[in-house]
Amino acid sequence: MDIFIQIIIAVITVAFVILMFFLIQTIKALTATLNEVRNTVGELRTDVSMISGDVKEMIHNTSEMTMDVRTKLRSLDVVFATVHDIGQTLHSFTGVMKETAAGLVTSIKSKSQREIIHSESARPSSGSGKVTAAIADGIISSLRIWRKLKQH
Repeated sequence: MDIFIQIIIAVITVAFVILMFFLIQTIKALTATLNEVRNTVGELRTDVSMISGDVKEMIHNTSEMTMDVRTKLRSLDVVFATVHDIGQTLHSFTGVMKETAAGLVTSIKSKSQREIIHSESARPSSGSGKVTAAIADGIISSLRIWRKLKQH
C-alpha cells in the first residue's frame, strides 16, 4: 500500500508539473497580449492628442468664419432694406401713374364728347381754348402725382 501511495503522489506531482507548464505558457501569452494592448493604448493617446489639436484648430477657424459671415450678412441688411424701400416707392409711383393715366383718359373722353356735342351744336371752338385746357389738365395731373408721392 505504501507503493500505491507513492505512485499516486508521483502521478499528482506529474499532473501538477504539467498543469504548471500550461499555466506558465498561458501567462506568457497573456503577458504578450497585455504588452501589445499597452503599446496600442500609448499609440491611441498620441493619435488622440494630435487629432484633438487639429479639431480645436478647426473649431476655432469655423468660429472665425461664422463671425465673418455674420458680419457680412449684417452689412447686406442695409442693402436689402434699401431695395425694399425702392420697391415700395416704385409700387407707389406705379399706382399714382395708373390713377393719373385713368384720370387723363377720362378727361380726354369727356373732352372729346364735349367737343362732339359742341361741334354738333355748331359752335365754333377756338384753338387756344384746347391748348389751355390741355395745359390745365397737365398741371392738375402733376399736382396729383406730387401729392401722392408726398403721402408715401
